[in-house]
Amino acid sequence: MTTDNHLPNYVRRSLHNISRRTDRATYMQLVAIYTNTPGTDKERIAEVRKFISGVAERKMEKATSNGVQYRAAEMRAAESEDEMIVEGYAAVFDSVTDIGPFQERIAPGAFSDVLDDDVRLLINHDGVPLARTTNGTLELKQDDTGLHYRAVLSNTQAGKDLYEMIKRGDINQSSFAFMIGEESRDENDVRVIDKVSQLIDVSPVTYPAYQAASVFARAEEKEEEND
Repeated sequence: MTTDNHLPNYVRRSLHNISRRTDRATYMQLVAIYTNTPGTDKERIAEVRKFISGVAERKMEKATSNGVQYRAAEMRAAESEDEMIVEGYAAVFDSVTDIGPFQERIAPGAFSDVLDDDVRLLINHDGVPLARTTNGTLELKQDDTGLHYRAVLSNTQAGKDLYEMIKRGDINQSSFAFMIGEESRDENDVRVIDKVSQLIDVSPVTYPAYQAASVFARAEEKEEEND
């Protein structure tokens, strides 16, 4: 159950003032958004205001109108002595997902042309990157299962906050943004993404569109190998 007992008084006042001026969310929903947002108190309140104003939604709607697609997946944190690592599968091949107006699956090999793209790891598809392929902190690979990613989060307050929230399970899903290169329909009228033309970002998200694939912590995988 979400409470505001952990919040400083000035944060409570700010959230109460915001909630009085909107019908988009209740006070306790704003508390949940604030709590699950990395960063300083000022940055968290700014994210709450952006949510209420619909800035993030409008940015995603504009991107969608330009052909950008968003998909979701579960995620967790991997244990490491020196680094904050997040890894798993952002997409699983041939896993049929109901995204509303139609069903969809991603064909094996769909990411073959985008593994070298300049891809960022963001939070909620927004803000500054916490990892990036061009500097080697975000690694992508495609195997028989799907698209695997491994990110070493930046040693910033936002990176630390995100890592702790993933470890606790406050945030356990991610979403990836992409553009479709080739698509088709199979015998069951399921839309098949045959080729992805651009992979834009991989993002931990507070409220994912849907869960598309499960992700495991690297430490858990090692334990299984040692059994």
